[in-house]
Amino acid sequence: MRKSLYNLVKNTIIYRYDLPNLAQAIPKTLFSTENDKCYSIVDEQALIEIIYNSIIDYSFNEFDFTQRDLEDLHAIAFQERIRYNESDSQTSKLRYGFFGEVLLHCILKLFFKTDTLISKGYFYDPLTKAEARGYDAYHLIEENDEVGLWFGETKFHISYRNALNDVLGKIKSSLSDNYLRTNLLAIRKNRENLNIKGSRIEAILNDWDANPNIRIIEELQQHSINLIYPIIILFQQSKAGYDNSIKKIPEYIEENYSLEQYDLSIPYSVFFIFIPIEDVRKIKKEVLEWIKLKKPLI
Repeated sequence: MRKSLYNLVKNTIIYRYDLPNLAQAIPKTLFSTENDKCYSIVDEQALIEIIYNSIIDYSFNEFDFTQRDLEDLHAIAFQERIRYNESDSQTSKLRYGFFGEVLLHCILKLFFKTDTLISKGYFYDPLTKAEARGYDAYHLIEENDEVGLWFGETKFHISYRNALNDVLGKIKSSLSDNYLRTNLLAIRKNRENLNIKGSRIEAILNDWDANPNIRIIEELQQHSINLIYPIIILFQQSKAGYDNSIKKIPEYIEENYSLEQYDLSIPYSVFFIFIPIEDVRKIKKEVLEWIKLKKPLI
């Protein structure tokens, strides 16, 4: 992440507290195996700038930055790395997934010190012009004898209920051997674009390519690889204020969902990142306006 963007994110997205929060009497969600994280936005105009500028970082691997200037990469991103069509209606544009996905990328890089395994932009198909399927981020942390695959999810809606329903309606599928294997197949197909050369996960994917009959989930087990599943929920803050906006979420989940067993054979962690926004629609509309005007990049 370039320094100017790093500083902008650091000064704009501010950590508030973990859940459970005893002082506010807010528990973590029943799906969370780790503490949930709560952040606030100190300047929504700066958030617009973050989304607009981090489209490049979300769309390309770091080594791509040495080959073209930023403005060229930005233009290419809209052509072949993210869903964006100037002829789409405003309603369709406001539903684009990249608004939240670029923030997921920035937050994982800055606050959790992840490395990008491969940019999500490599999976977009300009022919279908649809959102790229799979996890919303493919990051990792490789330390000593352990590898954590940070394969995240994000939703950016006005209603936190709609955001949660989208995520929790498919969480059993997302946390399954079959879904993980399918996503790893997509990464293996793009292994020449991996951002982490020489990593253990690259070696496993190469072995899988050489011997397609190996059981990839068993290989992950043998190499002490874990799945970390961070879920970012960006939503409209209620008039009752920040803390009450956060408090409603575990309550809603408790009332409407029950914890299920996942068909996942490797160790996993799940936690939420909650970010209330004062005006979700305004943020998205202004980002779209910046794209139309081709605002200068930082």
